Amino acid sequence: MLITLKGLVIGQRSIGENSCFLDLFTDKLGMIEVMAHGAKKIGGKNSGAASLFSYATFCVSRSSKGYTLNSAEPICSFYGISSSIEALSLAAYFAEIIKYCVTSEEEHDDLLRFTCMTYFQLEKQKLPLGFIKAIFEFRFLSRIGFMPDLRACRECIAYQSDTMMFLPVEGVIYCSDCYEEHSELLEKNAFALNPTLLHTLRYVAYSDTDKMYKFRISKENEKLFCAVAEFYLLSQLNRTFPTLDYYKNIVIET
Repeated sequence: MLITLKGLVIGQRSIGENSCFLDLFTDKLGMIEVMAHGAKKIGGKNSGAASLFSYATFCVSRSSKGYTLNSAEPICSFYGISSSIEALSLAAYFAEIIKYCVTSEEEHDDLLRFTCMTYFQLEKQKLPLGFIKAIFEFRFLSRIGFMPDLRACRECIAYQSDTMMFLPVEGVIYCSDCYEEHSELLEKNAFALNPTLLHTLRYVAYSDTDKMYKFRISKENEKLFCAVAEFYLLSQLNRTFPTLDYYKNIVIET
């Protein structure tokens, strides 16, 4: 059975000299592993489309043994990511998140499109890498089943106050008055959100995909947003990622 789908290569494992397994994040089937015969051979017909972080249209055959690559037509290679070790390490971190969160046999057309938009931003680097990282972390998690409830204070339903408290483990917000009234909340991890930062979280979580990466905030709010997004992802997934540790080490060294 032949299946045509769009996909992003987020992992590659060699088999012998010329073949490899591809980890494909696809629009129609989520994450799948595809056997690509001869894909590593120089000048091979599928070598370009099968390269790491390549976005392409893939034609695969499905059998009881799994998926096998039949042909591929490149759309975008995102080759420029490799020119920056920081961008490359973030691309690997995002790939690790995708592999952990996305299952097979599920449609993820919008999420794949957002991921490709993110890799485009990594390649062009017109936005700070930390800002790109935060948008991806918060948006991706919101779309994969961990949508926070940022609509209003969990207690009094206030839409906004001078300071709103975001509890990343619970994924909810409280106004400062309600937060202080409940002593048990004071023992939980919480971030104080000013109106701009609250709007940023709502924008990234709830807006259309096409609106991502089309806004900027101050450096101070950007720093806070980065902290909130990373903590939210790690607390919701209840794990860390080696690629994240590697990225942080690189940023410190540079």
